[in-house]
Amino acid sequence: MTFKEATAWLFEQLPMYQRQGAAAYKTDLDGTWAVLEAMGRPDLKLPHVIHVAGTNGKGSVCQAVHNALMDQGLKVGLFTSPHLFDFRERMRVNGEIPPEIWVIDFVQAQRLQFEEQGLFPSFFEWTFGMALCWFAESHVDLVVLETGMGGRLDSTNIFSKPLVTAVTNIGLDHTQFLGNDIRSIAREKAGIIKEGCPVVVGRMRPEAQSVILGQALKEGAEFHYAPEAQDDPEQGPNWPENRATAHKILEVLQYQTDWKHVRVPRQTELSKVGHLGRWHWLENSSDRPRVLVDCAHNEDGLRRTVEALKALPHEEMHVVFGAVGDKDLDRIWHQLPEKVHLHFCAADIPRALPVENLIIAAAKAGRIGKSYDSVAGALEGAKSEAANNDLVVVLGSIFVAAEALA
Repeated sequence: MTFKEATAWLFEQLPMYQRQGAAAYKTDLDGTWAVLEAMGRPDLKLPHVIHVAGTNGKGSVCQAVHNALMDQGLKVGLFTSPHLFDFRERMRVNGEIPPEIWVIDFVQAQRLQFEEQGLFPSFFEWTFGMALCWFAESHVDLVVLETGMGGRLDSTNIFSKPLVTAVTNIGLDHTQFLGNDIRSIAREKAGIIKEGCPVVVGRMRPEAQSVILGQALKEGAEFHYAPEAQDDPEQGPNWPENRATAHKILEVLQYQTDWKHVRVPRQTELSKVGHLGRWHWLENSSDRPRVLVDCAHNEDGLRRTVEALKALPHEEMHVVFGAVGDKDLDRIWHQLPEKVHLHFCAADIPRALPVENLIIAAAKAGRIGKSYDSVAGALEGAKSEAANNDLVVVLGSIFVAAEALA
């Protein structure tokens, strides 16, 4: 088996939310526990965990915490999702992904064992279990876990005593699974809060914060609120507050007896280097329009991104846009600026909304734009039409962002 064959089998033979949407969603953790048992319970070898949930911002918070601890000489495992280019991005140790041969050997051995036991894990269960095995073999000092979706029923929610839990901004996303209102979604995210384990809360709506606080009180979890942070137009609308949340996580970690040696850097020293596709400026010559890639795709994330875009210096804006097939576009169209040049495309994944369907949906909302056969074509089309003092922005989904970056 080659690495290409191993990854193709993982992507195509098993349920995968990023490819199939609702068909891959599981409503309990039985599958996760079965996978971990079959893999020899790698979770028992990883007692030190920081667990982060949220609708927007959790990935950059995890990356910033990982970077800060790594810079102090600790060996840190980082589990995030989804990936942009290589699924091994989900399981990094001090920024390094596992070797291809390790993945090949792992898939071959575990696939045979699962078949013998009649187990059919989802893609997320596979990669989460694989990540924990990689972290255990690497003898990490600590693991930073980002939930995949929700919290209460997320595969990552199997650690009973994390060092710190954190919940970032909460908005309307994955409503078909998590609930149709902010309080319902907040209850799902609050499911990662554990008895006696401190919880850090980032900036969020009052109705979400009240749910998180209520769950913290119920569990006897010490509640820490990350301070407000001043926005910086060039850094985007989310990084300042996510940086504040990451900083508070490090402060809370330092309170604990076995982690007093952890140094808490100044907020301005924290970095999210390694977290691609989020308010990501592309390298560009001075005589070409600036290009920004951002994977904001839900209502809250897109609204904040668009507001921040308006504050950037530009004459006209060109937006490269694609979406997945199960996205509620009615919530999206009114978030985009009225005066914008739209360039429609579809990412090269089965779950992408075909560009002809996207054109029809946009027209019903009074949005007209050009269509392209690929993300790369749409990006080139936008750049060729834009003047030097215009702004080109790639939006819609992480898959569109990934192809734009590639």
